[in-house]
Amino acid sequence: MSLKVVIGALIGVVTVTYPFVVYYGLSHYGPSVFALFLAVLLLLRIVIKGSYHEPSQWLQLVVVGGFCIVVAIMNSEQMLRFYPVLMSLGFSALFAFSLKSKMSLVERFAKMAGQDYPEKAVGYMRNLTIVWAGLLFFNAMISAYTACCVSLKYWTLYNGLLAYFLLGGFALGELIFRHFYKRKIEQ
Repeated sequence: MSLKVVIGALIGVVTVTYPFVVYYGLSHYGPSVFALFLAVLLLLRIVIKGSYHEPSQWLQLVVVGGFCIVVAIMNSEQMLRFYPVLMSLGFSALFAFSLKSKMSLVERFAKMAGQDYPEKAVGYMRNLTIVWAGLLFFNAMISAYTACCVSLKYWTLYNGLLAYFLLGGFALGELIFRHFYKRKIEQ
């Protein structure tokens, strides 16, 4: 197994289990050590993927890496909890800003997956992009509330479990709805 695969898997696990890793990490290490660990993982991800030539990756490195460095300098558990807020807002912005271009983000995903779709579906995909942007913004607001107003235990519960159920439940519901929508437009 190559180092690239191992580091990629480690980054994936840390990303998905971030709230639980924070919950564990804060009891064994301080916020500074943990934040620097996250910054190094981000840098490794960009270097190993070989995507360091892309401006979007530099933007991500500056924003997320900068956030991690500020958390490390301030040694702030409170700020460390705002990472899911930053991620949700970032993805919400990606969906929202894609609406300014000819092809929405959902349409780009469909094209990348090699899916053929009728012209009638373009409006549906634009609307779905709007809904994803709104849902991610809503998730960011709940995450912000949990970051500043509840205990680490409840922050971990929402950001490590309930947020995944919210976003995953929506994705599953949309897949089911899409099945019926496709039937409708094919008729």
